[in-house]
Amino acid sequence: MTMWDARDVRSASLPDLVRMCAPIVQQLEVTKLRQDATTPQGERRSSDAVPMVFRIGAAEVAGRITEVLRSILAAWVSEQERPVHRMLTVPQLVASLDPLRDWVVKHAQAETWHDRLLEQCLKALEQIDIPPERVFAGSCPSAGCGVELWPVMGEDVTVCPRCKAQVDVHARRREGLRRIEGYEAPLPRIVDTLRAAGEKITYDQARQWATRKDVRGRVLLRSVGHDQHGSRLYRLGDVRSVMMRTTRRKTRRSQNA
Repeated sequence: MTMWDARDVRSASLPDLVRMCAPIVQQLEVTKLRQDATTPQGERRSSDAVPMVFRIGAAEVAGRITEVLRSILAAWVSEQERPVHRMLTVPQLVASLDPLRDWVVKHAQAETWHDRLLEQCLKALEQIDIPPERVFAGSCPSAGCGVELWPVMGEDVTVCPRCKAQVDVHARRREGLRRIEGYEAPLPRIVDTLRAAGEKITYDQARQWATRKDVRGRVLLRSVGHDQHGSRLYRLGDVRSVMMRTTRRKTRRSQNA
């Protein structure tokens, strides 16, 4: 949960909204299970690696907040005829804009900036406050609807809050996971992605599969290479296959016990 609610954000002045952006963006960045699960730039190793279907808006909202702050600072820099530093982080942008409060509120674009920041900060609160036990199941498949669906983890069927259509959660997850079996990434990111899809998997389990050897001296989960930073890469489909085999073995043992 954030330190503010929607009422606080709606009543904030433009300078106050600017100051709120740093902690809001920080909270967006640490909500790992609600991250934008897309193939990272520079780490695309296979033509099969496509943007993941478990698309969650936290990173998008953080990007839009950053764009608004940069546009405000760029306007001041332009009027002062000084070089602009477009790659400043959100905390740096907030620190740069704080001494310019009087200029900001009197600017001709102040109302537009306020409305844009307000919209994105409210969207940020929605992303941050999504309960951790809920998982993204894509958008409603009904024609013309498109509402994001957030069923409780383990729920078999969810009902669209807008059009009331019933959606098979398991079928959506299976379909989405099949589409991204070729995705390659470091093991923690694969685990995050599977957990964001509602799979029950822990980091410790995945690490054991990648390190523990069988009687033939082979590990259950083999890496497929390394990224540009030297981290081992694993294929999502491989991790899911090991996970499913392990689950089936445990089920058989419990039935035979």
